[in-house]
Amino acid sequence: MKKSVFAGMTLLAALSSAHAECTFNNQTSDDIRATVVAAGGWPINDAKCAVLNAKKLSLSVSGQATVLDGVSVGWVSVMLTDTALNIRSDLTQKSTYVNTKRASMDLAKEIQYDAIRDAINGLDFDKAAREVDAYRAKALASGKAGIKR
Repeated sequence: MKKSVFAGMTLLAALSSAHAECTFNNQTSDDIRATVVAAGGWPINDAKCAVLNAKKLSLSVSGQATVLDGVSVGWVSVMLTDTALNIRSDLTQKSTYVNTKRASMDLAKEIQYDAIRDAINGLDFDKAAREVDAYRAKALASGKAGIKR
């Protein structure tokens, strides 16, 4: 019994640290940030985290968790941003989850996290980063950026 409890705790620690190892900038609301923290962290793989850090980008996540007419709803939109130059990728990924059987804010937040995971997994970070790079180059070439890199 002790061995299975220890093995379970070891696995849980490994899964938790997988989220903790990846640190990156993000732009989102306090509500979304709280949902992510409650679920154990950002559902992002190492490759996507590396793109954010290498390109000095932020993950921008907007959305809502709510109950409307007895339906739990969680939706998000995800894109990449250069916060210093206020440049956003045109490429976005959106996801919405709906539960018509149970209406609660707790459930809405849970399914919003599912939407966050799906949107992050579905966004082509490399392509979005190339878009931001192209806009950065135009902004810096025109001298309108006000920031030199």
